[in-house]
Amino acid sequence: MRFRNRRNRRARGAQSNGGVTSLTSLGEGEKGIVTKAMGGFGLVRRLTEMGITPGIEIRVLRKCAFHGPVELEVRGVALALGYGVASKVFVTPLKDEADA
Repeated sequence: MRFRNRRNRRARGAQSNGGVTSLTSLGEGEKGIVTKAMGGFGLVRRLTEMGITPGIEIRVLRKCAFHGPVELEVRGVALALGYGVASKVFVTPLKDEADA
């Protein structure tokens, strides 16, 4: 049985969308600006109440293995989102000043 490398497939697809990618494809310590959230009214409202709105900067603090929760820093507060919810939040990745 062979495992597919799905991470690279997502990374290639993100390039064609103008740099917009899912929150789950960011690595630990990477930052991004929220562009949109895809989901029903209840999910979008819940994310808004948590402070995850378009235009806000998000930093991924920790990602658990096997599609576990994703810990984020939003507006100076640490939050945890399940993998399914985090995959519905789309961000534009930011380049670090050290890398530029």
